[in-house]
Amino acid sequence: MGEDFSEALQACATIEDVRSYFKGQISVYGYTASACGAFPPTDKGPEPHFFFLDWPADWLELYSQQNFVANDTVVAEARQRIAPFTWLESRARRVLSEAEREIWDAAARWGWTDGLSVPIHGPGGYFAAIVMAGTQRPMPPALRNRLHLLAFLTHERCRALSGLLMVEDPRAVLSSRELECMRWVGAGKTDWEIGKIMSVSPTTVKSHVDQARRKLGARTRSQAVARLVFSGLM
Repeated sequence: MGEDFSEALQACATIEDVRSYFKGQISVYGYTASACGAFPPTDKGPEPHFFFLDWPADWLELYSQQNFVANDTVVAEARQRIAPFTWLESRARRVLSEAEREIWDAAARWGWTDGLSVPIHGPGGYFAAIVMAGTQRPMPPALRNRLHLLAFLTHERCRALSGLLMVEDPRAVLSSRELECMRWVGAGKTDWEIGKIMSVSPTTVKSHVDQARRKLGARTRSQAVARLVFSGLM
C-alpha cells in the first residue's frame, strides 16, 4: 500500500498532479474537498504555505468573509494533536461556542458532516496539516492508517516539489495601508465599503489588496487572508 502511494506520488511532476491524485484517492471514501498546507517556523513565527486548496470557490469566499478560521475547531485541534482525527472526534472534546456551531452548520449545508484531519509536526516547531471534508463514515484503524499514510506522503511530495517557497514575514513586506485593507477584507468588507472607511476610492483599495496578495504569494484574497491570520496579524 505504502509503496503504491509513494510510487504514484513520485510520478507527479507538479502540485496540480499531486492534488488530482490525492483527490482521486480520497473520493473513494466520500471525501469531496481537501487542503494541504504547511507552516514552517521562522524567527518571527510560523509562515503559512498552502500547497493546494481543493475547496469550492464559494466556500472559500464564505470562509474568508465570515472569518471562520478564528473559530474553526479543526484548525485548533490540528495544532494540539499528533495523530489523525475526525471532525466529530474533535467536536466531542468541547462544548461549541455559537461561532463554532455556525461553522459546523455552514459546512453541513455544503454536505460536509464530518472529515479527517492529519497533523504533521516536525523538528523545530514545523507544523503542517492535511484536511479532508466529507460525511460521517466508520473509521476502522486500517482505513485511518491508510489515509494517514496517504496524507503524509502527499505532504512530503508537495514539500519536495515546492521547495517550501516560504513567504516573507508580512510585517516586513506589507505597507500599513495594504495591511489595513487586508484586515477589512478579512472582516468581509467590499472594496467600496473599505474605500468609504479609509476615504479612498475602490480602485485604490483594489490596488492595495492586489499588491498585498502578490507580496504574500497568494493566488486569491482568501489565501492572503488565511496567511495573515496564521501570522497573527488578523
